[in-house]
Amino acid sequence: MSGTLVAVVCGLAVVVGGWAALTAARDRRVGRPLLAGLAVVELAVLVLVVDGVATLVSGPRPVELATSIAYLVVAPFALPAGAFWALADRSRASVLVLLVACLAVVVIAYRAFLLFQVTR
Repeated sequence: MSGTLVAVVCGLAVVVGGWAALTAARDRRVGRPLLAGLAVVELAVLVLVVDGVATLVSGPRPVELATSIAYLVVAPFALPAGAFWALADRSRASVLVLLVACLAVVVIAYRAFLLFQVTR
């Protein structure tokens, strides 16, 4: 798994999470530009998952294989789940759900990167 790709995904998620926090601080609702930012992060997460699967298929296996696969399976669902929740709630506090989803993406991506570094 590429460390540069993980850094890009984490950086994008932090920026969009900060944007969500700023939106919540300004007492605004979820808008299309914020959702477009989430879509960009989601595309980066999907690229990261493809890279992880390619690493599993062609490279050395991580010691914690089941956990690594679980992170790759869960990663693409964190942002859509947060977005659906934020859009279903439509309160101004629902923007904070997007912040939590972005932080979850950072944790998932970095933890998966750490697991892929320990190979057999």
